[in-house]
Amino acid sequence: MLKIQAISQHAQIHLFLLFTFFLLIAIPVLNKTPTQQVAEQSGFAAAQFLFLVDTEEYAKSWEVTSENLKKILTQKAWNEQIANLRSFLGPIVERIHQDISYTDSAADVPSGEYVVMTFISKFELRDRVTETLTLILGDNNQWQVAGYYLR
Repeated sequence: MLKIQAISQHAQIHLFLLFTFFLLIAIPVLNKTPTQQVAEQSGFAAAQFLFLVDTEEYAKSWEVTSENLKKILTQKAWNEQIANLRSFLGPIVERIHQDISYTDSAADVPSGEYVVMTFISKFELRDRVTETLTLILGDNNQWQVAGYYLR
């Protein structure tokens, strides 16, 4: 029975990563620079999310994700997947912001405004990890995480 649960959790992780990767691929090459206001607001949302994940507040990190992501993953599945992904990394040592891009038009994803941020990060167990956050402007005019991808 344990093996079936491991396969199921493994499949869920792949679905989560596939969805996140789909968002990143489906959004055309982003060459728009966000306005200062968009960069600041989305940067604050990204920092809040990353702080919650870094401090293992996975349930709270799920709360600041987009409604589309919440439809795909339950809070329990999110908690398990993030905990599993981050267990291979250990605590964060350093995170350097690498890039930010913006679009308000993308094919094959829900309509809306998107910001994609990348960070080069160093963790206790991995020297170099690229963290990519996709954020969407929610109905409440708040930026919310729509995808979190580690490479």
